[in-house]
Amino acid sequence: MSTIAFTICSNNYLNKALVLLKSIKSQNAVPVYLFLADEKSDQINYAGLGFEKVITPDELDIPNLQWQLENYNVVEFNTAIKGVAFKYLFKHTGASTVYYFDPDIKVYRPINAFEQFWENTSILLTPHILEPIPFDGLFPGENLFLNHGIYNLGFLGLKRSGSSDKFLNWWCERLAEKCVIDLKEGYFTDQIWFNLVPLLFKDVTVAEHPGLNAAYWNLHDRSIKLIGGNFKVNDTEDLFFYHFSSFDKFLKQLMPRADGRFTFENRPEMIKLYTDYLYDLQKENSHDYNSINYYNSKYPFQIPSVSLAKRITNKIIREIKN
Repeated sequence: MSTIAFTICSNNYLNKALVLLKSIKSQNAVPVYLFLADEKSDQINYAGLGFEKVITPDELDIPNLQWQLENYNVVEFNTAIKGVAFKYLFKHTGASTVYYFDPDIKVYRPINAFEQFWENTSILLTPHILEPIPFDGLFPGENLFLNHGIYNLGFLGLKRSGSSDKFLNWWCERLAEKCVIDLKEGYFTDQIWFNLVPLLFKDVTVAEHPGLNAAYWNLHDRSIKLIGGNFKVNDTEDLFFYHFSSFDKFLKQLMPRADGRFTFENRPEMIKLYTDYLYDLQKENSHDYNSINYYNSKYPFQIPSVSLAKRITNKIIREIKN
């Protein structure tokens, strides 16, 4: 009964992926795979990064790979390959349990300890929030999750089973062309589909532990402090992993918007967690990964902007028709 973990990123996110890798490896010897949503760069020694294996998109079963490269932006493409990455690992390894982590996550507890959250199911999810958010007009509000999804797909656990196979086939079919950011049409990358997963597949555990997928968007229902050498959530619960989404390397903002509910001033207990993560990132800055352009700027194909003359012509035509 083996367990493995993986992440997905482009070259410019490798410093964060390395922090994730080392945080997992420091807890126990779980193999960690990297799916590189990019082409390999001559500037990087991938074999020396420490991952079990680095897999590129051309090694995955993506029938419309070229279409995705040409039409998906970097965020959409990184999330679109998540389903086929799970399929690859179940096909090419003997793992019984596979965990996905976003590269901007740091793990604080052994991966094997995650087994306690499964309830004889095949799919493990974490919700964005556990308690109602104050209705005070500050960011984030509950409407954020109504638009972007109830569950955060920065983390996902799957066990090898017929149920997870069925789920992956369903998910991958949708990610092939509809892993897009189009809130008006009800699409938000790979994540929004999971609103339906507990209803359609049943074989699901929604883990409501505050130490799982803690992040800026759920600080209204949890605080994180260093107690006795370990980070604790709400003073008593273990922090399993923290999602440093929209991390500000200057540590000026705890949240990514000026109207954020919490700051380092009104949540000073968060400073230690964030300064430790900044230190980890700085240790991985021996290579300037941020300077490497996604697919060397070849993809996605840019849609030509409409010229001023063309916009005026289109307006005149519309007025004539009306």
